[in-house]
Amino acid sequence: MLSIYGAVCNCREKKYYFSWKLKGDCNQADYRICVTDSQNQVVWDSGVQKDFHRHNVLCEADLKKGGKYQFRIVCHNTAGEEATAQEKPFYTEIEEWKALWIEPDRVRKPLTDSKNPHEKITELDPLERLDPAVYFRKEFAVDEILEQALLYVSAHGIYTMWLNGTEVSDLFAPGYTSYNKRLEYQCYDVTPYLKKGTNVLTAIVADGWYTGKIGAVGYGQQYGKESALLFQLEGKSSSDKKEFSMISDETVRWTTGAFRYADLFIGTYYDAQLEQEGFQDPGFDEVGWKKVNCPKYGYENLELQTIQPVEEVRTITPRVFYSPSGELLLDAGENVVGYVGFELELKKDEVVSFEHSETLDKEGNFLQNIIGHNKDQKDFYRCKEDGVHTYKPSFTQHGFRYVRVEGTKDTNPKHYTIYVVETPMEVTGTFTCSDDRLNQLQENILRSQKGNMICIPTDCPQREKTGWTGDAQVYAATACYEQNVENFLRHWLDDMRLEQLEDGQIPHIIPYIPSHDYMKPAGIEGVSAAGWSDAAILVPWRLYEAYGDKKILEENFEMIQRYMDSVSELASEIPPEKKDAPPEERERQKYLWNTGFQYGDWLMPSIQMSGRSIFEVVQQTGHIVATLMYAITTEVMEKICHVLEKEELAERYRDLHQKIAEAFRGEYILEDHTISKNYQGVYVLALQANVLNEEERQIAIRQLVHLIRENGTRLDTGFLSVNYLLPVLAANGETNLAKELLFQDKCPSWLYEVKMGATTMWEYWNGYAEDGTPDEGSMNHFAFGCVGEYLYRNILGISYQEAGFGKVKIAPDFSCGLSYAKGSYDSIWGKIEVAWKRDENFIQLDVVLPPDVEAEIQINGTRYQYGCGKYSVKAAI
Repeated sequence: MLSIYGAVCNCREKKYYFSWKLKGDCNQADYRICVTDSQNQVVWDSGVQKDFHRHNVLCEADLKKGGKYQFRIVCHNTAGEEATAQEKPFYTEIEEWKALWIEPDRVRKPLTDSKNPHEKITELDPLERLDPAVYFRKEFAVDEILEQALLYVSAHGIYTMWLNGTEVSDLFAPGYTSYNKRLEYQCYDVTPYLKKGTNVLTAIVADGWYTGKIGAVGYGQQYGKESALLFQLEGKSSSDKKEFSMISDETVRWTTGAFRYADLFIGTYYDAQLEQEGFQDPGFDEVGWKKVNCPKYGYENLELQTIQPVEEVRTITPRVFYSPSGELLLDAGENVVGYVGFELELKKDEVVSFEHSETLDKEGNFLQNIIGHNKDQKDFYRCKEDGVHTYKPSFTQHGFRYVRVEGTKDTNPKHYTIYVVETPMEVTGTFTCSDDRLNQLQENILRSQKGNMICIPTDCPQREKTGWTGDAQVYAATACYEQNVENFLRHWLDDMRLEQLEDGQIPHIIPYIPSHDYMKPAGIEGVSAAGWSDAAILVPWRLYEAYGDKKILEENFEMIQRYMDSVSELASEIPPEKKDAPPEERERQKYLWNTGFQYGDWLMPSIQMSGRSIFEVVQQTGHIVATLMYAITTEVMEKICHVLEKEELAERYRDLHQKIAEAFRGEYILEDHTISKNYQGVYVLALQANVLNEEERQIAIRQLVHLIRENGTRLDTGFLSVNYLLPVLAANGETNLAKELLFQDKCPSWLYEVKMGATTMWEYWNGYAEDGTPDEGSMNHFAFGCVGEYLYRNILGISYQEAGFGKVKIAPDFSCGLSYAKGSYDSIWGKIEVAWKRDENFIQLDVVLPPDVEAEIQINGTRYQYGCGKYSVKAAI
């Protein structure tokens, strides 16, 4: 039977696109999309389209601004079956901003933050150095019932808003973007919450990313010095359709209240004795509330939000216990992102606190593994009166597994609730197999992904919460298997285009924050860095591979080309020590990216775990790795040009790649045909980059194998090479070695983390020592979870032959050491399912293909071609 699921409308550059997926046994024959307005009038009808496409279908109508619309999709398959997608609402951008920006008239406390992440400072208590959240309030009259009322809101900071006491806003709104260039606003349908007569709109605005302590160094006021709010309510009366408007202006009043501070990183202090009781009700006495300022911030950077807002997706009842040293602790059972709520009996003036961490020490006592300026991750609640108090924090989120509770001795687990937050995106990948360790690894990968996609892709959800580009590009392919991240990552790339420098360079973090410049004393200098800034080309390419939409490449092509031109410009610089080199040697320097700061194969285990400076990786591998990444991105650029039918440019990049390869061999290949930098990661990248001739390639494979064996059959690949490690080995006939590395459980390895009880992916391979001693690094970094792509592509065997997975190859590695594996990838067409098992005599492979997907299925050297349907293939071993 035919059915539609996953129907969505996404907005891109003020155009609206519809996508849906199908379940069934026959291909799609036609579709029809109808869009209706709030009056249920059809404003666009696609008509019956004899087409099998169903991803990002453009709405060709010019939809009016300030509207609420619904869409309905009807499909037929080749068997004549019909399926309908339920109507779903979406909103268009505001017609015109009339509201005034409002902010409190106050003097904020002076910044005491350090600009040097390694400077030792004595910090004041947060109560002494942080400012309270701001409460806003406006009463207004509605003379008659409105048939539709849409509320548009944005803020400098993050806000929660209520209409007549009902919360109407999203979590962590307005989200995180490159605020000075693009600040998003939200649209809420508040029709059900308005009443005839006096109404009241109230809000609390906290510092958030705008003025809060953000980034690696925890420096405040990165985008501005004060919290601000903007809101506008637009409606129509039911009787005469008369326009109704209510805006933020000088009539709004402000004050402070129970949130003595509320910071994303530090945490919150909620003093219930300072609650503004009844402020959300009409008729509240505003004595003591003050007039607002109305600064002229303008509207030029405002855009309607186009990604899903953050949500509380589930709750956990923790285990409650006492540590050996007598601390009252909560255990979520897994590393999560969120906060802790409670229902506790307290006495007046008592203060209860919740301090969050990812680790315990080896004795089982609380240990704060997240260190640095303004990384407290601690929430306080001060009791107003004797009795039972129910509370959960707002305006903050923490990365944690364990929580130290002080101020109460209540050990009832039912009195504590852990709220898990994430940006909700469809889970598209499933994987299970006969080895529970791999199953746990898969769970850890997905959990880290969910925890590190709060508004933007981040490195970690506790210490930095920052959009490091290197992490995103390393992990992007796995991300596309695990969840539908198309709209989310395209949204992030929108900010990347805005943050690109005039000379084409791409910063290391997106959105960029000025405090990143403060990392220079730590040795991180410059703007573009190979592997990090390369996200400008590699992330769009990964998205195109997964979702097959050329528009992804088209909308980013100017950024990509400008970036590649800037890399060529940087590479063409001659290092000072090469100025007097022989002509041939000097000439090849133009094609080697060997100037400026480069991270190299960052976090290479043999250096990171040895206790030596991590910047030794920079010294040893910085420039050679940068050159290899230059070659990799040049090859990808050639592919992009072919897709966009820019053949002359493709030829140019093919020639450039050849010159880079020749320069690399001239500079780094020794007389015995080995590479001068004798590291696993360098060999992996050289093989991936296609810079070696055949003889050098064979030697490189042998040397890579030797280095792995010499290291106890353990990886020693760093940040930029680890995602290529297993695929490169498998592609060069070393599938058995790839298998051994995957199943290795000695440090460093993926399964060592599992053996040591990890529930998310670690920043460092030795997050816990064998004796249980934790490291100070993050326990929730998704980058090394990039191995997830290998689980899907090689073990399940699901890979694309055509971008978007309309044509796929199903070729599992039956020799991978498992007795069975099963899973699926929910592509833009529908769910591709694979299950295989083997015994001593036979292999059985079961495949389910959704409508309009064709597959080449490979088993023991035999190829089968199939279309939509269910298939079972059996072969003798």
